[in-house]
Amino acid sequence: MPTIYLKRTSPLMAQLGANIARELKKLGITQGELSERSGVAASHISYMVRGHGNPTLATLESLADAFGLSAVELLAADSTSRDKS
Repeated sequence: MPTIYLKRTSPLMAQLGANIARELKKLGITQGELSERSGVAASHISYMVRGHGNPTLATLESLADAFGLSAVELLAADSTSRDKS
């Protein structure tokens, strides 16, 4: 059976990266601070922000929890995250 490789990026991965970047800016925190809050390596966060990577569900949940969002909200294409004010 041939090996199937994932594309280096996909629309969903690009959307996740954009959503992470937006939430970082919204909270005024760095990727390093998100790493500390979520337990996800800063290098992995950087890779995802650039639209690459293949995060596990556990990683998505950790990042979403750090932002106060659900994993679904973090992945949403029309991602207008909840107003936390």
